[in-house]
Amino acid sequence: MIDVAMRVSFRTETPIMMKNFGRARLSDYFGDSVIYRNLEPLDKRLPGLKTAGYKMGLSGEQIPRKLDAEYAKAALWFAQEAQRVRKVTAALGEVLMVGDTLLNDGRAFENMRRESGWQGACFIGSERPADPPAVEIDEQAHIYAANRWVALGDWAKWVLQQGLHLDERTVVVVDIDKTALGAKGRNDQVIDRARLQGIYRTMDSVMGRDFNRRAFEEQYNELNRARYHFLTGDNQDYLAYICLVLNTGLIKYDEMLQEIEKKSLENFEQFVRWVGYRMHSTGATEAFRQVHEAVGNSVRMGDPTPFKRFRREEFISTVEHMGHMPDDTPVEALLEEEITLTQEVCELSQWLGERGCLLLCLSDKPDEASCPTPQMAARYAPLHKTETHLIGESIRDELRALT
Repeated sequence: MIDVAMRVSFRTETPIMMKNFGRARLSDYFGDSVIYRNLEPLDKRLPGLKTAGYKMGLSGEQIPRKLDAEYAKAALWFAQEAQRVRKVTAALGEVLMVGDTLLNDGRAFENMRRESGWQGACFIGSERPADPPAVEIDEQAHIYAANRWVALGDWAKWVLQQGLHLDERTVVVVDIDKTALGAKGRNDQVIDRARLQGIYRTMDSVMGRDFNRRAFEEQYNELNRARYHFLTGDNQDYLAYICLVLNTGLIKYDEMLQEIEKKSLENFEQFVRWVGYRMHSTGATEAFRQVHEAVGNSVRMGDPTPFKRFRREEFISTVEHMGHMPDDTPVEALLEEEITLTQEVCELSQWLGERGCLLLCLSDKPDEASCPTPQMAARYAPLHKTETHLIGESIRDELRALT
């Protein structure tokens, strides 16, 4: 990742001037070139993991996560298939990544470059308006981290200065959550709020009046920390299920912490088995039994999204937080209440597409939290086709100057 010894910082004093640029959909820029956690492209012209996993050279049956080396193999295969589908004969030889985290997006970029041997550059954005604008460049890793999303204009100029062509031989990989939608540091809190609302709806449907929201929040906030990743796998499905179990009283919170302290509880699969044993001895409601059986079956099948009931509620809550406010709503209120598109990311994507680059949205977001079930489809559009407001600063003039 970014090496402190390689850091080069630039600071300016340009103020943040957010504007409302109207409404749009993610599909206006990327079409159906969107691939979520299950690695099954929404563009049905592209085969997915289920039918083409062996062609990708993956070594196991597990679905790789974004920071895994195996994910890079799948991502590169999808890029080359997409190049074939759009009938471009030029061989891909450059990769750009736009994301919000060094751990997931930065690692995925490094893995893709290492696996392919291609040239590349990565932008990591995380807006921190209380700090002076700054950029940190790791020239060896080709990672450019900025605390303003508007820095994407300067990044494009920097990428060209590195000798990249940004044309038909270039694949551009854009993250969705907290990048193209709900920009990190600017609008990401609404994504988190929508996810929590989905959790609460799920808990209410399973627990009814017995749901102790205060206890859930305290336990959720404590367990949603790196020190518990051995148990939660840094997976919101695992975390939500664990907190549901604790809320039912089948396993007490203090009891679980004692097992952790004794190192008797080592992973999520062991926790699910523990719940099963406890249910046989003490019983459980039918609603919880259904959740437990669904989660257990998914875990045994290696599904990284086992708590599907929660994720479907998250999907509904997410799209309900998109584009629902009037167009004349002040920008500050839109950023506080809506999940908005990031103007700078959209303008950059449009400019790169006009130059002939291949555009792909690759996200570790679960498919179940992004697409409606057949029963939901009459009421809800998929996430990438849901209209919302475009908020940010324009970099269009900077990009035109580079053409």
